[in-house]
Amino acid sequence: MLDTIAQLSKSYSRWPDQSEAVKQWQDKGKKVFGYMCNHIPEELLFAGGILPVKFLGDSIPIVDANQYHALFMCYFARTVVEMGLQKGFSKLDGLIGVYSCEGGCNIFQIAAEIVKPPYYQFISIPHDNKREKQEMALEYFTKELNVIKTSLEEYLGEELTAAKIEQAINVYNENRQLLRQVYDARGDKEWPGFTGVEVAEIMNWVVEVPKDEANAKLRGLLAETAARKLPAASGPRIHVSGTLFLDNEIFQLIEDLGGMVVSDDLCMGSRYFWDDIKLPAEKTADKLIEAIARYKLDKVPCSCMCSSYVAEDRLEHIKKLIEKYQVNGVIFAVHKWCDSHQMDRPFMIRQLQEAGLPVLSIEVERNIGDAQGRNRIESFLEMIGGDAHVAG
Repeated sequence: MLDTIAQLSKSYSRWPDQSEAVKQWQDKGKKVFGYMCNHIPEELLFAGGILPVKFLGDSIPIVDANQYHALFMCYFARTVVEMGLQKGFSKLDGLIGVYSCEGGCNIFQIAAEIVKPPYYQFISIPHDNKREKQEMALEYFTKELNVIKTSLEEYLGEELTAAKIEQAINVYNENRQLLRQVYDARGDKEWPGFTGVEVAEIMNWVVEVPKDEANAKLRGLLAETAARKLPAASGPRIHVSGTLFLDNEIFQLIEDLGGMVVSDDLCMGSRYFWDDIKLPAEKTADKLIEAIARYKLDKVPCSCMCSSYVAEDRLEHIKKLIEKYQVNGVIFAVHKWCDSHQMDRPFMIRQLQEAGLPVLSIEVERNIGDAQGRNRIESFLEMIGGDAHVAG
């Protein structure tokens, strides 16, 4: 791993109370909010001088969280409650949630009751928001975000002006553009700039630190890797599909076995940054908030968004990535008890297989690299082989 990336990993922690980035932000007299789902309006928080920190969970023993929720809940979500019970969120100034999957909503509200932060808000987002229902959903969600704007202004004691919101959008758009450049560098078939493990570490870091600071470091990192010229992986080029992982184990395992992760549609990956917010011609606060709402509704969907076209839209995104990064095979790594991803996985696997692409489906709980998981991934990579047909 590049020394620069190793240094970045020291600036954050999966436990916000132990994060150097959080400490430095709060030492400036600024607020830090925790969140779980990517649909929260980070730009509005940042416009108010708030650092949004994503809960990443951790590969820890569940000691007390099982008393608060049934075991048929994904391990990631239960670790969030466990971290709250172990005072891992006690330094946060607020929590902000959004209606995602049923289990995630319950877990987040339980965490809020445990932590009891000074600020707490929960946002309702329309799940059926495509095609003919798009404008209705946009009107509703814009109103929801205006409620959040008002509550933030009351909490902070200051106005979130159009200028502040526009500046925050520009910072976040630049961050998304830089992350796409990172993915392009990793996906270079001849001379990749990053390994899959390095990009996974970058993604963990980027959701835990201020985006303006992240942008400066990403620009430097891209310049550094431009002359790096890693040798291309000799094994299969893999796309990973899922949500997020409690560590970088799956990326390391694939690369230890001779493959390379060159693409993903994770919520801690391409679904986090693939599209930009389109600034309106009229840059009033109301129009800018509407632009944020439109972005959140139109972005690459996750499985918990329940409209009729979610699986199809996400599949289209995966196919574009497969072609762009010349993928040889797809690994669906889905958390045990993640009903939303379990529901649309069969459809997407069938469609990809019919397109001639090898697919492996594995179930993830606390870890992946036990003997069975390792053997399945190793067999899958051997089946594809280094000279496999490149889809697309």
